[in-house]
Amino acid sequence: MVDFDRLVRETKEEIRILLKNSDIRPSFMTCDQLRDVQGEICRMAYVRDPDRFYPYYPKGMAEACWPTDHPFVKKLNLIAELYMKSDLNKVHEDK
Repeated sequence: MVDFDRLVRETKEEIRILLKNSDIRPSFMTCDQLRDVQGEICRMAYVRDPDRFYPYYPKGMAEACWPTDHPFVKKLNLIAELYMKSDLNKVHEDK
């Protein structure tokens, strides 16, 4: 669980940096896409239940042809994978 929360925090900060600095943002990413991903990650961290909220961004990244070997894309996919684990909701309830 710690990995999920840590990854979400790190990724939200990375997205803020990418949105503010267009010179370091990869050309395949748009600001709108990054804002959408950020919103979905925030919602995932809050809901913690893939039956109640299923993120679109993994499919959106694939449709937008984001390279799967890019480190940031790998991190986003890892967040989605951790979110889909059934024990995520249980851990949240124990807090």
